[in-house]
Amino acid sequence: MRDNVITLLERLHAHRPVIAEVYHRGSILRSDENRRAVEALHQHRVLVPHTQDEYRLHSTLRRFLDATLNTQRMIHGAADIGVIFSRIEALVDSYVAAFHEGAQDEADACEDEIAQAVFEITDSLQAFMTNLQASIDTKFAAVSSVSAKRRQNEYYLASTHRLVETLQGFHFSDVIERVEPFERLALLFRTQLVARLPVYRDALQAIYTVLRQFLFEYRRIEERAKRLRLIWLHLKRNPDYQPRDWDVAPQLPEWLERTGPLKLIAYPDVSDPASEAALTAFAQALAHGEERTTRRRQPGALEAEAPPPVVRVPEKPHASAMRRMLREARTAKTPFSVRQWRTRHAPELQIDDALWLELTLDVLSKGARGARGTRFRVLSPPAGGAFSGGNLYVRDIELGA
Repeated sequence: MRDNVITLLERLHAHRPVIAEVYHRGSILRSDENRRAVEALHQHRVLVPHTQDEYRLHSTLRRFLDATLNTQRMIHGAADIGVIFSRIEALVDSYVAAFHEGAQDEADACEDEIAQAVFEITDSLQAFMTNLQASIDTKFAAVSSVSAKRRQNEYYLASTHRLVETLQGFHFSDVIERVEPFERLALLFRTQLVARLPVYRDALQAIYTVLRQFLFEYRRIEERAKRLRLIWLHLKRNPDYQPRDWDVAPQLPEWLERTGPLKLIAYPDVSDPASEAALTAFAQALAHGEERTTRRRQPGALEAEAPPPVVRVPEKPHASAMRRMLREARTAKTPFSVRQWRTRHAPELQIDDALWLELTLDVLSKGARGARGTRFRVLSPPAGGAFSGGNLYVRDIELGA
């Protein structure tokens, strides 16, 4: 069976002049010359009716052409990413439910829908940031008036702020943790969202900062433009207007009182022959500068430094007692109790028998340098029967042969 995608692409290629005309003109009227092409494209939903005999491009195809051709538009609308994220959460719930119910066909369909939604998010974010960056680089060249530029700036500020909040909300959601048990979905989310969202968020934050600076400049320019417009209207209504000389009025005007005087600085014209004598006399009157001699620094000598003091960390009392006990265990001819040894030889230690037994087991199990080759036996009470918890109770430890 012939692939429907190939058939559609062949139809689009065959009627490409009509598609280009509709894209550039906005719409096209159906006539006898283009009737067959218009009806074929309308059948494939490439063209949609605008009026009775007028057709326009489908909005999806127009957005694709705008994004591909980087067309300058007054407003580049970002896709509602929040709605797509909500749809992903619902699709993940459906996928998990279908997986646990054993409905493999339904789970595969949900997985395809999730992948399409994820790709739609990344493509929409990339297209929005590319178009917005192009508008920022040209300082919103699609419009000419300052008020229109300011309105575009405010619109993009709000859109960028919403996108940043949406990305932060998805970052703190539990969707990533819910798809972790599923390998293909987890890989999709990690490569397409988790790895890219921080980059998108930082780029949008930088764009938001630039837009705020632009808004401040547009507002300042707009105030100056209003003043210039008022002067222009005054001159237009009074074409014979002539500014009055400021020295004719009995009092100085306010602007002259607010404005500081000009600071004039005069410089001699060295190219004027008449100034040669004065410049020569000025140069001869200058005092001679003091001659400076460079003193060479004597080379230094290496001095022996005293070695740094040796810092000895005092040994802890329980470590010293443990080392003595293990030394006696290696030379003892008969086994001895660890608890009894501590009572006889180290009564000054402020630890109980349970902690002393735990320290001894830790040193013996790790095979420390002083405990290597030491034979020991753990003394435990008999098991508690069928209802025992499974734990091993240590009553004492015997060291030595």
